[in-house]
Amino acid sequence: MTWFAALKQFFRQRKLRQQARRELLMLFESEENLRGTSLKMHHRGRCDIVELEGDEELKAFVFQILRHPRPHPFSKQHHLVAERWRYDLHAKTLERAGSLNLSRLKGGDGEPPGSFP
Repeated sequence: MTWFAALKQFFRQRKLRQQARRELLMLFESEENLRGTSLKMHHRGRCDIVELEGDEELKAFVFQILRHPRPHPFSKQHHLVAERWRYDLHAKTLERAGSLNLSRLKGGDGEPPGSFP
């Protein structure tokens, strides 16, 4: 790849990422857009765009959010879960693309925030 081609690809990816950020902000502006998901409007600040789909035009993007779900309100279990969501710009659909329980990777339930051994 030539230097000019690499530079052109860099600016194309940058443009697509900026468009994905704008789309993500618009997605979280209304609860109507999030209906049917576990996402809330206040989760917007914890989202990171991790994957872009499309070459010249952005077709879809995948974003990730770190969550701390609890099985029920009085549970002592604390988990750190990385969820991935895919938003299709043409179909205007938001679907869960997967999740990974990071606490369980360490071999057990997570410790409550601020706890000491």
